Amino acid sequence: MKKWIALMVGLLAFDQLTKFLVATYEINYGLIEGFLHITYVRNLGLVFGMFQGATTTYTLVLTIFALIALSIFGVMFYKNDFKDKRTHWYALALTLLIAGTLGNAIDRLFQPDHGVIDFIDFRGLGDLWTYVFNFADVYLNVGLVILFIDVFFLENKRRKEHE
Repeated sequence: MKKWIALMVGLLAFDQLTKFLVATYEINYGLIEGFLHITYVRNLGLVFGMFQGATTTYTLVLTIFALIALSIFGVMFYKNDFKDKRTHWYALALTLLIAGTLGNAIDRLFQPDHGVIDFIDFRGLGDLWTYVFNFADVYLNVGLVILFIDVFFLENKRRKEHE
């Protein structure tokens, strides 16, 4: 369990450090010109910038959702059998989900406008992908994919081996 918590803390620290640097220096830079850019934006809405406009009630609702998600992921993480190597992917998924949820929740709670700092911009994809995101968003999406794969494919295999 300790290595997963260490990874979680490391991922969260990386997310917060990158957001701090981008926001402090208001970085806008083309890493791979015409494809990958660092574009500093503040997301006052939900995922993919939907429902823009943070209000006190809105921030409270998002904070409650984050706390509920953290509670669920935390219980799942705590109940995991870390000694069983077959739960490696499950532990990784939960580690990513907790780090991602915390990363964006910290922004919601502590940024003056309650916005999430986003900066990864694949503008070279044109209309195919117009969203700007951050590392916490990456953790959440990758964590969800791994969790779905684990639950729908690996869990059945673990149950059959256990029987």
